[in-house]
Amino acid sequence: KPFKCKSFPDGSLNKHKAIICTHGGMQQWGQNYWETYSPVVNMLSFKMLLVLTKIHNLESKAIDFVLDFPQADLDVDIWMELPLGFDPQDDPGNASRYLLKLNANLYGLKQAPYSWFEKPKKGLIDRDFKPSEIDPCLYMGNGMIIQTYVDDCIIVGPPMKNIDAFIKSMKDGPETSS
Repeated sequence: KPFKCKSFPDGSLNKHKAIICTHGGMQQWGQNYWETYSPVVNMLSFKMLLVLTKIHNLESKAIDFVLDFPQADLDVDIWMELPLGFDPQDDPGNASRYLLKLNANLYGLKQAPYSWFEKPKKGLIDRDFKPSEIDPCLYMGNGMIIQTYVDDCIIVGPPMKNIDAFIKSMKDGPETSS
């Protein structure tokens, strides 16, 4: 079901929520996408980061990127048919004659995970973080270690004010305006 009702813990209605997904099975390699691979954190790196945090009594914070895939840029034009249930007001019953040009990366696109991985990677490299040669999801710099895992991120380093300043720079940075 694409439409859901989100409730508060007491059962009262919080909001109506909808998600739109594309049909990536209709994409063709070399025409609509080139790359689909997105690295995933090495669990040994993750465990080592937690051990170092504990041993050296470092500050840490976990963050979750909201609406991660739609924040990533598209590198090619992607068109999709109107989703089921949408009917043009000016031309009822003829939804199949209309196409939507996507302005954002959406769930379901074959390149969505790769495009998203590149977005925080660029933001981290622009802030002088260096990716690890062993684990492409691990970045070091500015006295901090950052580990990404799809739409989650762990930031480790002293003191907490530096971590908070870094998070603010990622939230308010130039890459968020696109």
